[in-house]
Formats: sequence, structure tokens, C-alpha cells
Amino acid sequence: MRQVMRGLPFIVILLVLAMPSFAASGPEPGIAKGDHQALAMYYAEQAQDFKAKARFWDNTAESYEHHPELYKASDIADQAAHCRQVARNYRKMADEAAALASEHLSLTRKGP
Repeated sequence: MRQVMRGLPFIVILLVLAMPSFAASGPEPGIAKGDHQALAMYYAEQAQDFKAKARFWDNTAESYEHHPELYKASDIADQAAHCRQVARNYRKMADEAAALASEHLSLTRKGP
């Protein structure tokens, strides 16, 4: 367990560095242009995925806060705050994806 916890800061850094590539990626390449139903479903799934990632980072922050004895870090509060910021970023991405899903769903109802 402690070995896993020692590697956690490195995992955090890698995921934070990878976040811009997740945010910058476009829709699935298999979705046809103008297929608003498929785009709505894609963005709704993305929103759920981002919400799950936000919950993961909130739980990680809680672990830092409630079990500081498991970590060797000198400033647990900074690490917990960092995890909370990552969670906020994922929640923002989830909100944006949900808005896109809603927009594409409304275009589906209007027709071509």
C-alpha cells in the first residue's frame, strides 16, 4: 500500500500534463459530420467520464487530508489542494461536454 502511495504524486503529475490533450481532442473520428444524435451521445458520455474523474480526484484529496500518516510529503495541504484543483478542472470539462450534448440534442429535434 505504501509503495502505491509513494508513486501517487508521479501519477498526479502525468495526468495533469495529459489533461490539455484530453480537452483539445475533437469528437470521435467515427462520427459523421452533422450526426447530431451521435455527437450528443458522445458528449454526454464524455461528461459522465469527466464527472467520474472529478470524483476520483476529490477522493484522492480526501485521502491526503484524512490519512496524512500514509504520505511522506512535507506539505499534505498543498497536495490535497492540487487534487481539488484537478477535480474542479474535470467538473468544468464535464459541464462543457454536457452543454455540447444538450446543444447537439436540440439540433436533433429541429431536424436538418
